Amino acid sequence: MSKSIRVDDLILPSFPPFVEDARKRIKEIENFPTRKDDVLLFNYPKSGIHWLNEIIPRLIHNSLEADENRMYDFMMDYVDFETLKQRPSPRVMTSHLPYRNVPTKHLADGGKFIHIIRNPKDVALSAFHHYSADPFVGEEIPEFPVFLDNFLRGECIYGSWFDRELEWEEAAKKHPKNFYVLYYEDLKQNGLDTLTQLSQFLGTSTDLDFLRAVYDVCSIDEVKKRRTKPIDDIFHRKGIVGDRKNRFSDADNKKFDEVFKERMKNSKLKIRFS
Repeated sequence: MSKSIRVDDLILPSFPPFVEDARKRIKEIENFPTRKDDVLLFNYPKSGIHWLNEIIPRLIHNSLEADENRMYDFMMDYVDFETLKQRPSPRVMTSHLPYRNVPTKHLADGGKFIHIIRNPKDVALSAFHHYSADPFVGEEIPEFPVFLDNFLRGECIYGSWFDRELEWEEAAKKHPKNFYVLYYEDLKQNGLDTLTQLSQFLGTSTDLDFLRAVYDVCSIDEVKKRRTKPIDDIFHRKGIVGDRKNRFSDADNKKFDEVFKERMKNSKLKIRFS
């Protein structure tokens, strides 16, 4: 079993570019020659990045059809960059790296970033299931109570949820015209309104019939019908709000709530757990 990789405060999966030279790949991402019309999705794992990666290309191309391979081809942490550079515009590119590692050219050019936030209890449980099955997560995943302790300390893939989301909160304040921040729970429970706001940010169609059709074709059930490879089951498990209720004990909730209250005491993020 391959080992996960540590770079400063980050634990990285054993993607081939990270295995070869993780610092080099991170620097290549920071220096990547983006185009003004690229859309970058930099998000903490298990927050809805694959769901957005179904939705956003359809919005940009004003079509219900989309390239079903783009999830893998456009993942900057994993992809061959020469292939990515040859892709036609507009590209939707993704990463789980922190704000400090975004392509600097895209910031300088006023390019668009989209960041989705999911309540961290559901993130933790979804990560537990994902990392237990993902061949690129090198270390053996412990039982859930121990995994949750590690998650709360930031000892997990791509580091601390708290650190990452606080960093992104400050980034969005500094670059309000570049960043669109949305919440997984809003996308799930108020889908049409959220898609309308997202489309306004992207400058794409806000036709309600089209947006409703996009939302429907990108539902978890429809995605599962299209994506049938064994690895797809890792990425598309339940896609619901509040799954933690099926696993968190009273002690888990108490411990989590104490850490959350302390770490997020100065944050204005509108995290909700239902």
